[in-house]
Amino acid sequence: MNIAALEDDPNEASLIQQILVNAGHACTVFSTGAALLDALRARHFDLLVLDWNLPDMTGYDVVNWVRSNLSAQVLVLFLSNRALEENIVLGLMAGGDDYMLKPVRRAELLARVHALSRRLAPAPSASVPHRAPATSAPAAATPAAESPTLEIGPYRLNRILKSARLHGKPVELKPKEFDIAFILFQNAGGIVARDKLIEAVWGRELVMTSRTLDTHMSNVRGKLVLKPENGVKLTTIYTLGYRLDLLELMRD
Repeated sequence: MNIAALEDDPNEASLIQQILVNAGHACTVFSTGAALLDALRARHFDLLVLDWNLPDMTGYDVVNWVRSNLSAQVLVLFLSNRALEENIVLGLMAGGDDYMLKPVRRAELLARVHALSRRLAPAPSASVPHRAPATSAPAAATPAAESPTLEIGPYRLNRILKSARLHGKPVELKPKEFDIAFILFQNAGGIVARDKLIEAVWGRELVMTSRTLDTHMSNVRGKLVLKPENGVKLTTIYTLGYRLDLLELMRD
């Protein structure tokens, strides 16, 4: 991916760039929000890694400009030392796709970047000139995937059969529980918005204030044993949604 990192601390900026470049990404570092916005007027970046506190503006100002002025899909990962839940919620509500706390950890940063990269629409094939353009809907709203089977750690989920296995043993999930689980694993490492999850699984039939989703999510968590002992962690992001982290990918 072509990545822009906005970080005013030279040491942090150098570390971020080194991690991403060594992983095969292109990474350009900017020390001020103004410099990044100037670059965005002329160049396209797939992902922005944004610090929150900057000398000339905040990360909120930057992402607000991006969401207001850029029509192309641009992913945003906040990288900040602001650890309070309200800070995380504010960053995500501002338009961020994910939020990571400092200090920078190589494995975690790469895991989150990899998870976000799955949201990018694939480039059209040159051999199929009339392929329909990709939709602009976020990945979290679409339970479908190119492959009908997801294999992550001890988990195996087949979308066609709606079957789930943990350590090779079948797990009995109801159809909607399976859909929820498949979406969580498909978007592992990223935030799955509550409203998008409801729309993907129930369409428009579920009242937003209903606790139906909470009940189904509790069943999924329990039946699939989404715990660190199986290499995963399911976190509820207050008022926003859920995030399934793959702990093995996040270890240093």
